[in-house]
Amino acid sequence: MDRLLHHNLENAAAQSPNGEAFRCGNRCIDYSVLNERASRLAGFLASHGVGEGDLVAVRLPPGIESPLSVYGIMKAGAAFVPVDPLAPDARLSEVLNAGRIRVLIADKISKTTVDSLRATVPSLEVIIGPDDIDTTSFEFANWDSVDQFEPIGFVEIDSDSPAYVIFTSGSTGTPKGIVHSHRSGQAYARKSVDTYNIGPEDRIANLSPLHFDMSTFGYLSSVLAHATTILITPSHAMLPASLSSLMERERVTIWYSVPFALIQLLQRGVLEQRKLDSIRWVMFGGEPFSPRAINQLRRLWPQAKFSNVYGPAEVNQCTYFHVDSRNDSPEDLADNTSVPIGTPWSDTICVVVDSRGHCVPEGESGELLVSTPTMMNRYWDSTEEDTNAFWFAEDSGKRFYRTGDLVRESETGILQFLGRKDRQVKIRGYRLELDEIEHVLADHALVEEAAVVFKDEALVAFAIGDVEERVLRKHMASRLPAYARPSSIEVCSSLPRTSSGKIDRRLLVDHSQEGFGESIDESVATMAPKNKVGNGDLENRRLTQ
Repeated sequence: MDRLLHHNLENAAAQSPNGEAFRCGNRCIDYSVLNERASRLAGFLASHGVGEGDLVAVRLPPGIESPLSVYGIMKAGAAFVPVDPLAPDARLSEVLNAGRIRVLIADKISKTTVDSLRATVPSLEVIIGPDDIDTTSFEFANWDSVDQFEPIGFVEIDSDSPAYVIFTSGSTGTPKGIVHSHRSGQAYARKSVDTYNIGPEDRIANLSPLHFDMSTFGYLSSVLAHATTILITPSHAMLPASLSSLMERERVTIWYSVPFALIQLLQRGVLEQRKLDSIRWVMFGGEPFSPRAINQLRRLWPQAKFSNVYGPAEVNQCTYFHVDSRNDSPEDLADNTSVPIGTPWSDTICVVVDSRGHCVPEGESGELLVSTPTMMNRYWDSTEEDTNAFWFAEDSGKRFYRTGDLVRESETGILQFLGRKDRQVKIRGYRLELDEIEHVLADHALVEEAAVVFKDEALVAFAIGDVEERVLRKHMASRLPAYARPSSIEVCSSLPRTSSGKIDRRLLVDHSQEGFGESIDESVATMAPKNKVGNGDLENRRLTQ
């Protein structure tokens, strides 16, 4: 097997040179051209001293330049760092500083943003992409000039070298970088291709932006299989009827998204008017999906298989549940049940443990631990605290990622997701730390104290201080992307407390217009962090495939 992710592009260019690699709107690029242009970008980066161990940021909307950037960066031996194009300047600066990034690839970039980067990111030297910037703050190169560089093949690096780093929310307010190597990325690509039988004839709809880890399916697995990825623009994604028309026109065969996108298609996508018999597999993940909606889609697309995909960004994916695996009819999914996260895929061990690190009996809940080849290497700039994310089997030495997810295993070995054991939540597939959002709110000069809770599928914020709600909304809009901003902010004179004086967030969740009421006691069942799992426990009960 090829060791590095960009070997997959080299192979596709050699074996399927005219095969359509990526399409976005009216633009497309075949594997031969993608490979050559990525090699020229690698040559440009190498000429600027970019190599193994470096990070290069990619702040692009869906487009042909996105895969070009991804593979050009990896060919140079560096790792790509996807950044939300819609994130505030402050967030962009945080990520660039965290990665000590010298090169940024961007689309349109305002002078205001350039001025912000000049003032806040001392490491940044080069911006690739824009051709309409009138400033001497940085060296600028447009794609025409990059394409003039002599192409290089790729830099031979170790398969454990970083391939991509995804920065997510951090509990301290500082972005936390998930470092995936070529080894883990290649393992994910291979297992995806094998699990979902992806081939050159497939046309994969990629609805997820590059900074969302779900996008790796379209960028990595598709190239390994010599398939075509359809990059969906925001203009299509925001209009379900337009999106379904695009799916019909492009003859999409594989769909992968968060459930919300499929629900929007059901509600406003006029699916009954579309000929979508090309769809053979529908994958969803990131949050629970109602059986009622799945049943509706199965009746509309009876030829398609449906799969629930599970895996934190730290492990890419680790389990799956094929809804049709038991030859169910559409009516067999009861409305009052939830779709399981399923069983581990190949070469993966999942164990369910209690707070002491002991495997729980069948049918009891516990935290899910995962050991898999698709797991990340580490966190960027790892701290001692980050090592608590891993558990080690004393005898075998296997490393397990502590997902923080509570699950229950059925008698048949099927895992059911129950919820989070900490304050991490997901909204429309985006993983958020409530503590980070609190940190931003509390950072306002007029806020004395702040708390954020997750209630009725929304973020609700409370703040103590002499400040208006509209001021706080403007403050948070300058620091957080739209999906991370609270739907409501209540300015109050006090917050409920536990007996130890801590903010009682459980009462905040139950808060009503009548007030907080009396504080309740502090005890909440949590699992104390552990550093080791006894090997005997792992060997006694483990889920394997």
